[in-house]
Amino acid sequence: MGGLHAKRKAITIWFGNTRIVLRENNRIVRMDNAKLRLAHPVRVVKGDWMVPTEFLTSVLPTLLNQPVRYRVADRQVLIGNVHPNTFSVAASAVPHGTELTFRFTQPIQLQTAARNGKWVIFLGSHPVESTQSAFRFANSYVPEARFDDQDGIPKLILTPSSVGLDFFPSLTGGGRVLVALVKQPPPSPASRPQPTGNVARPLAATGQSAATLPQAATAVPPIIASPTLPVVVLDAGHGGTDDGARGENGLLEKNLTAELVARVRVALLASGKYKVVLTRVGDVNLSSNQRDVIANLAHPLAFISFHAGNMGLAIPRINVYSYAPSSPPDPNLMGAESPLFVPWNQVQLAYAAESQQLALDLQQQLEATTHEAGSKPWQVPVRVLRSVAAPAVAIEVGSLAPDTNPTPLTNPTFQNQIAIGVVMALAAFQAGAS
Repeated sequence: MGGLHAKRKAITIWFGNTRIVLRENNRIVRMDNAKLRLAHPVRVVKGDWMVPTEFLTSVLPTLLNQPVRYRVADRQVLIGNVHPNTFSVAASAVPHGTELTFRFTQPIQLQTAARNGKWVIFLGSHPVESTQSAFRFANSYVPEARFDDQDGIPKLILTPSSVGLDFFPSLTGGGRVLVALVKQPPPSPASRPQPTGNVARPLAATGQSAATLPQAATAVPPIIASPTLPVVVLDAGHGGTDDGARGENGLLEKNLTAELVARVRVALLASGKYKVVLTRVGDVNLSSNQRDVIANLAHPLAFISFHAGNMGLAIPRINVYSYAPSSPPDPNLMGAESPLFVPWNQVQLAYAAESQQLALDLQQQLEATTHEAGSKPWQVPVRVLRSVAAPAVAIEVGSLAPDTNPTPLTNPTFQNQIAIGVVMALAAFQAGAS
């Protein structure tokens, strides 16, 4: 988004060189010199401008110059020539068990976990489309399989009829056929059947997590996230052509922050208490405004940005920052006592006290887990925090410098300590807020 100008009954938004004008309770959308008529009018609810869902398919394609499809049933927007993976399901009886066969139109990536008495099969990162949310089977072993991608991760959730059953998932057919074999355990290990193909080890239907998961940087977390959970937005600093700081061994800040975010994401999802949104996925360029827009659309409990700049010779070292403007804001820009619109560069000021408390909780918990966060939180004009409409902080892990060996920063133990500290800090922050 290139800019925004609001009046009492109208709002003008610039996307690149395209100007869009919306008017409250009006169906007409003006795009430069063109007019588009929506089926329903634009609304303003508690100060938030709301466009009807047909905006996605009537206006966005022109803005993005790409096809846009909105699937109402599962609330997904597909931009560009994205073709979701689809599948069919069949169940067949086997001695002392059942065999479920899922046939996909495209290959999947099999990852499995046991959680809360259910088996979870993660299907990879490509979009998956299901004809229905739940499939029911006429057998006494797995009465139901449910498809879920509310947290952005497509997965199948199998509900066994009882504990103690053995679960053998495997991939065949070039990764397009998933076979889930569910059987009663044999009387002795010697008689246990061994399915062929890419087989994950059996998972017991207990509350314990046991999974064939990858490392944190690419892991799919063993958790069933709920859309009603509070959202935490994680921001991996830099990216794309912006490498950030560089260490003695060539380690780039953008890669280190991506590793840290991946580990923190896994820890947050594994807690079962949060939904996680990432501002940067992959090595891409994102401006501070783009990161803040992503955060504000998520209405998060907290926004946490990770960095690893040149902080001198001390390594590792953790500093936590909340936002403070470089100069006092002009009160004349704020308008009325409770303005409908706040200047973009002053959004974070309304959350200053909460952000300072979140920074303090993070500093205390990171010091407890890493012993490298002894300094009290700082209030500085961190640009990426300036326009976040939520408690927002930046965590800097240093130091990345040409004359400093950054190896301690890549230590998995140290990174996991940071992840644990973030989870503990968010719990403390929520407890204080309540």
